[in-house]
Amino acid sequence: MVKSLKDSCLWCIAKNLHRINQVGRYLAAVNKECLIQLLAAHDMLTEDYMPHVTYNLFAHNLKRLNLHKCCQVNDNLLKQLSMSGCHLTSLVIYKCPGVTDVGICAITGGQSELVVLELNSLPITDRALCNIRSKALERLDLTQCTGITAVGVLGVIKHCSNVKSVILLGCTKIQGSLLPGIAQDLNCNLEELNLCGVHGMSDEALIGIAENCPNIRKLDLCSCREITGAGLTSIFTKCSRLWNLDISYCQRMSSPSEFKVLETLSMSLTHLSLTGILLENEELFIEILTRLTGLRLVRLCGVRALNDQSLKKILCKIGHQLEVLDISGSIEQRITDEGLQSVAKYCTNLQKLILTMLRNIHGTTLLPIFQNQERANCITELRCGGTTVSYEVLIAAASSCHNLEILDLTATDVDDSLLTTIAKHCLHLKNIGLKGCKKVTDAGLSELARCCPLEVVIAAGILALTDKSIFALASSCPQLQELYLNGCSRISPVALRYLQDCCVSRVHVMHKVPNAAPNQLMARNLDTGEFCRVDQLSYI
Repeated sequence: MVKSLKDSCLWCIAKNLHRINQVGRYLAAVNKECLIQLLAAHDMLTEDYMPHVTYNLFAHNLKRLNLHKCCQVNDNLLKQLSMSGCHLTSLVIYKCPGVTDVGICAITGGQSELVVLELNSLPITDRALCNIRSKALERLDLTQCTGITAVGVLGVIKHCSNVKSVILLGCTKIQGSLLPGIAQDLNCNLEELNLCGVHGMSDEALIGIAENCPNIRKLDLCSCREITGAGLTSIFTKCSRLWNLDISYCQRMSSPSEFKVLETLSMSLTHLSLTGILLENEELFIEILTRLTGLRLVRLCGVRALNDQSLKKILCKIGHQLEVLDISGSIEQRITDEGLQSVAKYCTNLQKLILTMLRNIHGTTLLPIFQNQERANCITELRCGGTTVSYEVLIAAASSCHNLEILDLTATDVDDSLLTTIAKHCLHLKNIGLKGCKKVTDAGLSELARCCPLEVVIAAGILALTDKSIFALASSCPQLQELYLNGCSRISPVALRYLQDCCVSRVHVMHKVPNAAPNQLMARNLDTGEFCRVDQLSYI
């Protein structure tokens, strides 16, 4: 894989805004948007370069801005964008620590056509939301904005009553008592509500939401520890269109008397997450799951009632329609190969299978899935990290799952031969987890990089990896976004900086290494054209 012609051209323009005469006159708005994102991703919005950026790229016809993890994106830059007269339909700002209430007020002021607003992990308060006045707004995402309260959200909703999706994940200051007020203003428009980690959530708030928002289809209550069956019963009876429900880590739902309210769940539910629900009543657990004949996704990690026998009874009723199955392990290891035999027998349409941390499995009973090419072609995600799955099963999966996009092999028996097989057959692979796979070397990872469009690579703890792997990723994986290399002491920081420069978007790199050699010098090998560490070059 190499950079597309479009990406190469945009990169050339981005580096030469000061040299190409009036280049902004010849660029379409969508290309200007891409260039702004590219400059932010590579920290090129410097004080010296900004005049060329504002002159050529900041324009009234900009529609979409996407700014990620850039310290150079600050209030002043957002003010300059606002002064360009742009009429945005989508604004996404993620982990830009230089952005405060002042900048958000400036860029959102007068934006009457805004449809999508995502402000994630920013040091902002309610004051940042005071200028949002778009009747067209449909999606409001304030994930991990810990300074935001329900008062600020309510202020937005008062002026943007057509919002369909509200994401408040990790907004720990949200007061549950004010959520019914937000629901009342949105009324029938609200379809998605994410309250994951909102600790002030209560049954009273949930009842208020149910009474005012009957059209909710997707509801995430993960880690809302105070809710009980009373609040959920109101949701189940009044929100008849609900198809996606997440009550993971809702501790009070572990009681059989509370869990029993799930009997009133709509038969149309297709996605259900019960991760961390410590229910021990197997009979009730089986009864609830088997009546939901429309389920397509189910997450059961950590449910104490889950074992080989209960899994078999559940899958024989609903397994044929499941597309996503998560039975990841917990402290109590109750799933063995006998349980996986039920997965292979009944889950004939499976697309994603998560088996992480199941330490009592070898996986041989899953072979029927991989030996049936039609079923194997359906698999797009396979996670078996932290298991004792056999090499035979890994080879079978690598050889037959041609449409794999996500593969987690953390701490399994992986070697270069297996990675070569994956590279040969899994040409759509984007996410690979190899943490702690000590048999892996540069040869295997380089072959994987050459053949697969990798975006996320987790290779922490592989001591044999060197800069050769990094150069392979830099040469063949321009869309790389995340790279985890903690403990890889033979990889140099300068090689990682070279990699970041070669990729299209910002690459998040985790590389914590004790006693790494500082200030290593890189140079181009004129014979091969590769960048190499000078201290590793040999001279004849």
